[in-house]
Amino acid sequence: MRKITFPALAAAAFFIAPALAGAQSPSPSPSPSPAPTQAPAPMAEPKADKALTAKGELVKVDADAKTITIKGADGVETEFAYSAATEVPGGRDGVAGLATKSGSKVTVHFTNDMGKKTATKIEIAGDKKTS
Repeated sequence: MRKITFPALAAAAFFIAPALAGAQSPSPSPSPSPAPTQAPAPMAEPKADKALTAKGELVKVDADAKTITIKGADGVETEFAYSAATEVPGGRDGVAGLATKSGSKVTVHFTNDMGKKTATKIEIAGDKKTS
């Protein structure tokens, strides 16, 4: 039987140790990565300004509170705030002019900022411009 010398063991350890360490390296790397990703998460809320849409039937317009309410296909009513900047294509009097359009099918483009839904554009389905 042949005796293994110290230099032979050292050489073997030199080649095997990095392979074993490399196999364990990916596990610690992903752990630190999610932590920085999670830290900015509270900062991600301002991204809630992403435009969303909702479709439904116009239920009411409250000009005093500057809100509109629509009822979705599921029967749930949703209220949206609006402002003078809210677009209403084809609407003569802006959002206030929608008060006479109760029951019309509408698509509301909105932003959701910390639970407050604000309409940026309100489209009336099938509404044609009058010449």
